[in-house]
Amino acid sequence: MKKGWIIFITIVVIIIAVVAIAGGKMYMDNKKVNEDMNEVVQSKEAKDLFEKTLKKMDSEALTEEGRIKSYKIDSDSVKHNPMGGINVTLIVNNNKNLHVNFTIDKGDKGIRNSGISYSEKLEKLTEEN
Repeated sequence: MKKGWIIFITIVVIIIAVVAIAGGKMYMDNKKVNEDMNEVVQSKEAKDLFEKTLKKMDSEALTEEGRIKSYKIDSDSVKHNPMGGINVTLIVNNNKNLHVNFTIDKGDKGIRNSGISYSEKLEKLTEEN
């Protein structure tokens, strides 16, 4: 009877150890992917792409005369897109109702925009310009 309990406890401990190791590995892999995505989104190349897009919406964007005065990357929005690429949202003029959603891809030729949408309020703001 004692030998049976020892074997049972040993098996349970081994299962717990395997699950803990696998869970830790998945956590670390996910953390690395998130760090890599944030690095891409914060890169100069991505910022140039964001600013170029904002200037297409408002030719005077990011100047005193422009309707789009500033933007910031919503770090909580940076996610892997299931279809490929990285989803990221820019908050314009520090107003969450004014936002641009990007899907960007990093390939051999650098970062490119593979999808964009913007809030209705931002569209109205830039149409008036």
